[in-house]
Amino acid sequence: MAPFNTNQVKYIQAVAGRQQHTTLRAINQNGIIKSNEFGDLYYHPQTFDTTNPLLLGQFFLHEYARAWDSRGVHNNDILESADFTNLIGTHVGFGKDMGNLRALDVPCVGETGTDVDRADDAWIASTVRATPDGFLKSLNLKLRLTLPSNIPVAHPTYADIKLILDGAAGSGVVSGVTATEYQHYWQADFSLSTPTIEAIKGALDVYARSPPMHTPHYEFRLIMFRNRLPTYRGDSGTSNLDALRNGVSLLNPGYDLFMGQTGRPRGPLGYRTSTKLDKDMDPTGAPAPYYSGKRWDNGWVNGTIPKSAGDAGHGNTAGAETFPAGEADFTHRDLMTMPLNKNDYVVMRDVRFFLGQQQGKSHFEDVFDFDFNDPINTADTDLCSSDTLNNKNYRWQCIIIGTSNGRDPVHLNYEIRGTTHCQSG
Repeated sequence: MAPFNTNQVKYIQAVAGRQQHTTLRAINQNGIIKSNEFGDLYYHPQTFDTTNPLLLGQFFLHEYARAWDSRGVHNNDILESADFTNLIGTHVGFGKDMGNLRALDVPCVGETGTDVDRADDAWIASTVRATPDGFLKSLNLKLRLTLPSNIPVAHPTYADIKLILDGAAGSGVVSGVTATEYQHYWQADFSLSTPTIEAIKGALDVYARSPPMHTPHYEFRLIMFRNRLPTYRGDSGTSNLDALRNGVSLLNPGYDLFMGQTGRPRGPLGYRTSTKLDKDMDPTGAPAPYYSGKRWDNGWVNGTIPKSAGDAGHGNTAGAETFPAGEADFTHRDLMTMPLNKNDYVVMRDVRFFLGQQQGKSHFEDVFDFDFNDPINTADTDLCSSDTLNNKNYRWQCIIIGTSNGRDPVHLNYEIRGTTHCQSG
C-alpha cells in the first residue's frame, strides 16, 4: 500500500481531531566573527594558508555529527570497536564556532509530568508540544551578515611606498625617510620631525590614489551542506550495530568537503586518497580511501596509514601529508572558487558575495526553508531522539569564509533568526 500523501494526512488528522496543536519555537543567535580568530586550537584549519587574514566561521542547524579522522584504526578495511572510540566532531578545523542552534530541540508537556492525551489550545502553550507523537513540519531560518562600521585597515608596508617616498614614482616627494622612522610614524612617535611626518603623509596620499585602488575588497563564500547519508550520533541511545545496519556515514568533511586540483577530496585537516589514483600506496593495488593529514588528540598530531590492506591499524606508515602531491595549502583565493565534493555531500547553498564601499553593499541576507513534514514520536526535547527520524540526516552545517584579498582584517556581524514548526495533540 502506498503511503499517504500530505493532503491525505491532513484530512485524516482533521477527521480524527488529532495533531491540531501548533508549536512554534524561536531561534536567535548574534555575534561577530573576525579574521584569524578561530577560537580554541582544534578549530584552527591545518591546510589553509593564513598568512593573510582569513575569516572562517561555522554553525550547525542542530548538532554536529561524529566522524572518522586520520587515525590508523580508521584507515584500514577491518571494522573494530576502536572505530567507534573517541570519534571527533565534524566541527574540528572549520573555524570559529558561531553557535549550535539546536533547532530541533522542542520540549513536550509530557516531560513536566503532565498526563496529556489530547491537545487543548486553551491551556497548552504554543512553545511546547502537546504529545510525544506528532509532526516536525518545517524550519525557517534567516541569516543576515553585516560589515561593521569600524573595521581596521592595514597600513601599507614600508616597501609598498618606498618608491613614492624616494620620489621615484613621479610624485615629487623626496624625503629619505627610513623604515624605522616609518614604523615610528604609525606608533604616533611625536619626536619625528615635521618634514618627515609631512613626507609620509604625502606618500600615503599618493598611494591611496594610485591604481589599483587600495581599499579592501571584501569577498565571502557561504556554504550550507550535509552528508548525503544519515550520520553517526555516537551517544548512549545509539548502538554501533544499529548505526551500521541503518547505513550511517562516518565521512569527515574536514578531509573531503572540497575537491582538489588532482581529483582528490580535500578539507581543512587533510585529504582523502583515491582508490583509482593512489594504487601505488598499497601493495595489493586496491587501497581503501584513506584520510591523510592532521588529527586532533589533545593537540595536533600526524595521521597514520596502514602498511597494507588488512592491517588492523597496528602497523602504520606516515600519513602526515595534508595535501596531495603537486598541490599546496589552500589560499583564501582558492577557498572562494574551489569546487565542492557533491558526490558525498548535499549542498543546499554555495554562494559568493561581495561587501564594501566599492560594492555599494554593507550587508548580505539569505533565507533557508526546510520543509520536513516528518512524523515524530518522542517525549524528549531533542526530536532527533525519535526513531522515526533515523533514516534522514538533519545535521546541516554552514561555513562562512571571508577575505579582504590583501592584508586588511575582515570582520563580519551575524544575526540568525529562525522558527521551528511542529504539530501534535
